[in-house]
Amino acid sequence: MKDRENRVSIIRKILETERIANQNDLNRRLKEEGFKVTQATLSRDLVAMKVMRIPDAEKRYIYTLSSQSTVSQIADDNSPLNACKSIAFSQNLAVLKCLPSFAPSVSMLIDRLEMEAVVGTIAGDDTILIVLRENWAHERFLDAFFKRLPELRDRI
Repeated sequence: MKDRENRVSIIRKILETERIANQNDLNRRLKEEGFKVTQATLSRDLVAMKVMRIPDAEKRYIYTLSSQSTVSQIADDNSPLNACKSIAFSQNLAVLKCLPSFAPSVSMLIDRLEMEAVVGTIAGDDTILIVLRENWAHERFLDAFFKRLPELRDRI
């Protein structure tokens, strides 16, 4: 049992300090730390630790501890918001373009903001349709949007 506790502690340390994209990379790092584990054991450890994968602009997806991936941390360097590229409007619709595979994560973050202006979002692979309430001026929406997500102001 002591081995497992030590291994889990090392996994936690690695995931808190490094951007690990897959189990092979994590297993390689564990070997460097003196732990030899099977893929099945590593997989069970990750499930028990509630490790999840989040989008990453550089590595596509990385592992993170579930306690690290909250909406309050969306300004983080690994945030899917870093994948946002542009926004355009047509009446009460906004189209937010992202890097491929990032739109679902960004859409979820926008929905969690529960903005008064937003009726809802629909995400594809790299595009998000944001449905705005009637009579919301685009500038007014952008002001509210950038107030909640200031790191997007110079990005889109």
